[in-house]
Amino acid sequence: MAPVGAATLAAYRGMWEDWVALAATGDYQNPRLANHASGRALSLIYKAIYKDRAAGLHSEGRPVLSPKIVAMTPESSPDRATVSDCVDTSPWVSVRSTGERQADSPSGRHAVQALAVLGNGMWKVDQLVIQDLGTC
Repeated sequence: MAPVGAATLAAYRGMWEDWVALAATGDYQNPRLANHASGRALSLIYKAIYKDRAAGLHSEGRPVLSPKIVAMTPESSPDRATVSDCVDTSPWVSVRSTGERQADSPSGRHAVQALAVLGNGMWKVDQLVIQDLGTC
């Protein structure tokens, strides 16, 4: 894989790793989230972790990723890349502080599209769309 593609997928996977780590603790203010995400993607992740923390939830496990780059622009020197994925959230569950799994915690496969952008020499996921359960 070309270096640009590898760097883009590393940013995408890094964003998920950061999300998983901080959702496990509820630390929605941790600056680590900005290492691999920016813009709307960063806002979505902050809000998701905050919402779970406010509800007394944290996450356990990790989602299964299978990302692919579906577009890079401009072709000659890409600074934008579109990533498509089918994320399986079955092994990544919301749990109450008592250890009880949240009863209405939806899990399964979600189609995901992400836009990664290159800025200051670093790739970050700037937009993230997670579709409904069962969309892939």
